[in-house]
Amino acid sequence: MEEMTPARFEDGRPMFLAGVRRRHPFDETGEGLAAQWRELLAAEALPGRVGSSMYGVMCGADASGFEYLCGVEVESFAGLPPDAGKVRVPPQRYAVFAPEGPLRATWMRILDWLATGPYDSAHLPDFELYGPGADPLAESGPVEIWVGVVPRASS
Repeated sequence: MEEMTPARFEDGRPMFLAGVRRRHPFDETGEGLAAQWRELLAAEALPGRVGSSMYGVMCGADASGFEYLCGVEVESFAGLPPDAGKVRVPPQRYAVFAPEGPLRATWMRILDWLATGPYDSAHLPDFELYGPGADPLAESGPVEIWVGVVPRASS
């Protein structure tokens, strides 16, 4: 497998993201994530939406699975429907990757890069950024993966 390297590094700004948040077992992600995206795309527009990008956010993981939010940026959480999933993204340093092939394979290559490279995970939300015209169901269009990083401590 070819080594994965970031396209660039960015200092991210704080964001409020809202949408559909669900927990997924690692071995059942395909259809579960697609159904989650379909639910977001069919939903009413959220109040206070900022921009036209969409986000797929890794909200936390353990040995059995992970939480994922399909969402959009909003001005604040005020006025959102009570069942809306929410994630606050703090300002942090990101390694930004341009996916090559399926997103799951790209994520696996990024995890390998983190395990052996000069950076550790910041253990804050990482996300897929779907730009205008992107289709998260087809994994097509302008998409980037933003991974929060901190320099690896010297041993």
